[in-house]
Amino acid sequence: MARWVDPDETDPETWRGRATDGPARGGNECFSILRRARKTPLPYQYEEDVHHGEELRGQFQRRAYTDARVVYNGGVDVERRIKLLARGVLWGGSDTNQRFQAQYRRVGPPTESIPFEEYTVWSRFQYGVIERTDDGVTFVADDSEPEEQVRSLDWNELYEPVRQRLVELELVRNPPFARYRLRELDEWDDYRAQLRYDTDAFGFGP
Repeated sequence: MARWVDPDETDPETWRGRATDGPARGGNECFSILRRARKTPLPYQYEEDVHHGEELRGQFQRRAYTDARVVYNGGVDVERRIKLLARGVLWGGSDTNQRFQAQYRRVGPPTESIPFEEYTVWSRFQYGVIERTDDGVTFVADDSEPEEQVRSLDWNELYEPVRQRLVELELVRNPPFARYRLRELDEWDDYRAQLRYDTDAFGFGP
């Protein structure tokens, strides 16, 4: 029986690379994005570690910071509930360095709410200092207390890197409905192109 994968699971075999029963590509065959989404079994989960540099201002609408390191952990459980957790640090520029976590959800069965419309967002952040070492980036919190908030945000209020990952999860959750909504928003071609060249999308290559 399928089960939800622990977000702290470290065995890669439990996560990526198990989204198909057989080879994803054979000879000259290349699956469409919708077919790749349909072939993804549940539960589906992935984690990726991304460093954002020069493009940070446009992607996160953050003028005060120049760099971000974000770990995205997303999944769709057997009941087709979406959960996307982003956690990381923001540093560089004129503002105080920041550590944050944010979780994005769309509640209810897949067809009872509308994809790419409104998401519930829980966020927690704290200020401090970034220390650069040979092992990477370390965050040292200052004396301030962490701040938390829960908001409902429209699709166009979400940061673009978050939207990219929610598109993949929505396509796994309900492929036809997600594609229909992206076409309504005139965003299907853009995200289809992004996913087409993402060899890790849906847990297997194109």
